[in-house]
Amino acid sequence: MDYTPVTPFRRTIDAAILKHQAATQEDLPPAGANKWEVLRELAAARVAFGLSDRDLTVLQALVSFHQATILGGNDSELIVHPSNKALCERLNGMPCSTMRRHLSNLVQTGFVVRRDSPNGKRYARRYGDEKVAFGLDLSPLVRRFQEVCEAAETVRAAEERYKRLRATVSLMRRDLAGLAEYGCSLRPDHGVWDQFSDLAALVARDLRRKLEMEDLRRIED
Repeated sequence: MDYTPVTPFRRTIDAAILKHQAATQEDLPPAGANKWEVLRELAAARVAFGLSDRDLTVLQALVSFHQATILGGNDSELIVHPSNKALCERLNGMPCSTMRRHLSNLVQTGFVVRRDSPNGKRYARRYGDEKVAFGLDLSPLVRRFQEVCEAAETVRAAEERYKRLRATVSLMRRDLAGLAEYGCSLRPDHGVWDQFSDLAALVARDLRRKLEMEDLRRIED
């Protein structure tokens, strides 16, 4: 087939659709990408791309319909064509309306591109040596793999900074409580020990919650 439709079947078109459709005209990286590695990195960076864990569950089910482990490379056939029913069955009976909502977000964020047939069905046909497939195009996972990896590394680095700062604050709180107890045993007439003890108790209460980075920095100061 010489023409690739831009407008999804019976759906409106917007700037995001045009942008993601245009990106599919670019050549695939020659090495391709391991589909499970792509999913793992995307899971780490999902918030940066506006994806939920349920979106990724749908994507994982969709990717499982592609038999090869490596997407791209020597295999340029990256369109999978499961029916909604087959996809929901692989999602352990997820309601079709729920699946479509998450699939729509995958399309909107550009990790899946719709290749709709004239009647909106997903299928593949062979015309001699040529294969024509209509369905869901996984090629953005290959094209955006490097972008996803960089975003995942940024997220992991931020999480590591957060864990280190939280551990530092926790140790400072413990030392402050110990200092207050020790100081009170030496000079019980100094009221500052009660202030230290109260501060340590307040910090212990705060650390039971999920604090923002700025909150931890404030407590550290």
